Amino acid sequence: MKHIFVKICTSVFFLFSCQPEAIDLFNPNETRTPQELNNNVLFADPNLVQEAKDLHLKLQLITQKGIAFGQQEAIGGGVNFFDFNSLESDFSRVAGDWPAVIGFDLERIELENPLIPNPNVQDFRKSLITKAYKNGSIISLSWHAANPVTKQNSFDTTRAVNEMLEGGSLRPTFLLYLERIAFFLNSLKDENGNPIPVLFRPWHEMNGNFFFWGEGLRSTEAYKQLYRDTVSILSNTYNVHNVLYIYSPNVVRNASEYLKNYPGDAYVDILGIDIYDHKNNNFVNNVIRNLDIVETIAKEKHMLFAFTETGLENVTEPDWWTQQLYKGIKSSSITYALIWRNATKNHFYAPFEGHPAEDDFKTFVSKDIILLHEDIQVQ
Repeated sequence: MKHIFVKICTSVFFLFSCQPEAIDLFNPNETRTPQELNNNVLFADPNLVQEAKDLHLKLQLITQKGIAFGQQEAIGGGVNFFDFNSLESDFSRVAGDWPAVIGFDLERIELENPLIPNPNVQDFRKSLITKAYKNGSIISLSWHAANPVTKQNSFDTTRAVNEMLEGGSLRPTFLLYLERIAFFLNSLKDENGNPIPVLFRPWHEMNGNFFFWGEGLRSTEAYKQLYRDTVSILSNTYNVHNVLYIYSPNVVRNASEYLKNYPGDAYVDILGIDIYDHKNNNFVNNVIRNLDIVETIAKEKHMLFAFTETGLENVTEPDWWTQQLYKGIKSSSITYALIWRNATKNHFYAPFEGHPAEDDFKTFVSKDIILLHEDIQVQ
């Protein structure tokens, strides 16, 4: 039996190891120790606007108090209702407050000509971002870029990255992508014409093999250069100065694996990690272990770090919030945690009104360290 067990553990390969599964890492008595304030931050963009610097300071102050909690696209409706002009979502209706952080994705913007506005892509997204920011939520942006070879979505794993670099056949396409992303980022203004600061996670979850920029589909050095080029070209060529850049791999086993694709401190403002509950009975341990790995690195680099994506699809466990997510993050000094979006009744990550997990979600967001919109407003 022992030999069979070893073979099974060896075959489970990438995301999990045998040892952590055998040990319960949750300590109910452990408390979080927020990182100290850093007054000498060196930003990836040396010309960062003051609004973005203020956002970074705000995140530092939030971390002293607790964990800002939010959701992707939690504005303008939910799985059972849609109202473009509303700030409401399933999240806000159940929680009784808006999210502290709201995420949006830049998908397909790179395929649109900004001189021909498309209300279904650019104007629609910009309007929601502007509303969420005006209301006081922090804005996070991801980018599921289209594969530049096929123009299919980011899950098309046709090899592309090497040719997107300097001298490659896809370099002009990549530069056009960045030009269009830059046009959108630079267009994000508040009602007074001031830039809206955003958290941006380009080329995320790069240690998986499901995006065209993922492991096995390019070299490690090619990925690093892709990330560096993105930051440098947006800031230096297209004058995008309202962005804090986040590096966010998927689940890792150790610090070496986390840093394998790291482009360097000069290109990253905040460290992140994405960990979903795939119902393998090891979510709490995975979260505790991975956040501890990132926290150690973040402290060494004097950087903030965040739980940049998480969730259990369709929230199939009614006590998941208090018995899984809360246990995983309660002692971590992450600055924020973001669950994925509510898209349809078959693909959602926050409970809607009447869902079996509704009461547990309310209990979770009522915890002292879980901060919603109202908790992060400047008094």
